[in-house]
Amino acid sequence: MGRVARRQSGTMARDGSRSSVHRTRRSAPLAALLAWVMPGLGHWYLGERSRAVIFFVVTTVMFWGGVAIGGVRSTVTPRENGPWIAAQLCMGPQAAVALVLSWQARETSGNQYKAPWPASSISVVYAGITGLLNLLIIIDALARADATESLRVAGATTHRSRVTRAPPRRSSIG
Repeated sequence: MGRVARRQSGTMARDGSRSSVHRTRRSAPLAALLAWVMPGLGHWYLGERSRAVIFFVVTTVMFWGGVAIGGVRSTVTPRENGPWIAAQLCMGPQAAVALVLSWQARETSGNQYKAPWPASSISVVYAGITGLLNLLIIIDALARADATESLRVAGATTHRSRVTRAPPRRSSIG
């Protein structure tokens, strides 16, 4: 191996042995807060850029797709959808924006633009499940930040010995 290959769980040295993680310390609570503010931002903070982009795109498209199916007035309504609002609020500020838009739509048009039954129920569940998915993303950011810290501490306190292989045996036949 000509170069040092970096991996998530540690650093691969030129000789193939693993060494301790040399990352800067990342705050787990900050990673979780960033993941709530914008899905994927906690993973971006932890240095997992591709995972962050995937999480952002998937959750944002799913949430606003759910809102588009039933309309903001039908999807984000605290009185009618009770517990689902709590799940939707796990999407962070995006859900808060949808809630404000719902209040504005209620004030300007009342129930005039409320979606019919199947679309409204589907949209509420869709947006709620997306909020719960973001809760899992937040927990994942917490776990990854803690795991990185644990690896850093473990690498600093333990000594890892290198395992060597015996050379292959030569056959006596021939």
